[in-house]
Amino acid sequence: MTNLLHRGDTMIKAIFKAGLALLVFSIAIAAPPQDAAPPPTAPPTISSSESAPLAEPSGASGYAATTVGQASIHYDPETGSLIIITDEETNKQIDKVVKELDKPAPQVLIKVLFLEVTHTKGVDFGLEGKKQYGSKDGTEDTIQTIFGLASETRGGFWKILDEDLEVVIRAMADTSKLEVLSRPSVLTRNNQQATITVGQEVPFIRNSRITDGGDIINTIEYEDIGIILNVTPRITENRLVEMSVSPEISTLSGETVPISNTVNARVIAKRAASTNVVVDDGRTVVIGGLMEDNATETVKKIPILGDIPYLGSAFKRTIKEKSKTELLIFLTPHVVENSEELRDISLAERDKTEISPKVFTKKQFDRYIDNLE
Repeated sequence: MTNLLHRGDTMIKAIFKAGLALLVFSIAIAAPPQDAAPPPTAPPTISSSESAPLAEPSGASGYAATTVGQASIHYDPETGSLIIITDEETNKQIDKVVKELDKPAPQVLIKVLFLEVTHTKGVDFGLEGKKQYGSKDGTEDTIQTIFGLASETRGGFWKILDEDLEVVIRAMADTSKLEVLSRPSVLTRNNQQATITVGQEVPFIRNSRITDGGDIINTIEYEDIGIILNVTPRITENRLVEMSVSPEISTLSGETVPISNTVNARVIAKRAASTNVVVDDGRTVVIGGLMEDNATETVKKIPILGDIPYLGSAFKRTIKEKSKTELLIFLTPHVVENSEELRDISLAERDKTEISPKVFTKKQFDRYIDNLE
């Protein structure tokens, strides 16, 4: 008897017919003795000891059995094993099918960068003076007002991005109104949704009622507040990656709405979008346009003197500023078909990242990378 053993995380869901709907974790194919009857020339038929299609039982014990032509198939739900007893020719056919189906599904490593850019337009009004003088010991001292004016800086931004995302970040970092919110990475299987949440869970009162005894009972639910990104990658031909992207940005506003006579609920300000993009493996796409308006007024003054009517304007400074905040989302997908590609991407990321010895030693990191093989 010739035995062929194939083991894997996911072997096959069906053999020859859709009626055999089962998830296989290990499979053994055995050929009957050589003096057994030859296989029939007619197409094989399927019969089962179950009235319904053979499926992985839940909480059941024992074997489930079925036949395909001269092949006898036994499934053990406790060990997740599929045992097939058949002739040599059918053995080869099943072995070929198993090898075709038993392939790891490709994965996509998505690198995400959240940038917040603030465009400002303000009015800065006030008086500022400075006087330098020399002292008797030869040093120079300075007399000036307390109002310090920030130096102006400039930055640049390109719509067309190459593979080197760092160049774009450095070019944009020249502006004083740029903030890197987060830079996560997520690994997901092909056609599987991945979710990235950067924020916090905030309790909200959804309902409030007063009992007959006068007690107040509030119904509280927790909701994610911050940046939530849902992305589903689909690998197409030539390693192109189609991504369904749904970003959402939520913040707590200063407004409230009454939900009962004694309770006011906070209002959530949300910005959301949904789009489909197609990008080459390793290239970067940018999603923008999620904007928010803000208005601020700041007054700086010298105590007492700044409060003098009319004359106080000479001792204070008023800054009125209107800002428009835009969230930019950079997405860089990397197709990962095997552990070697994942190792190469991890090594490339390690070369660009400085690891603190207090958090993760280089030896520990190298050991982790080696385990990816």
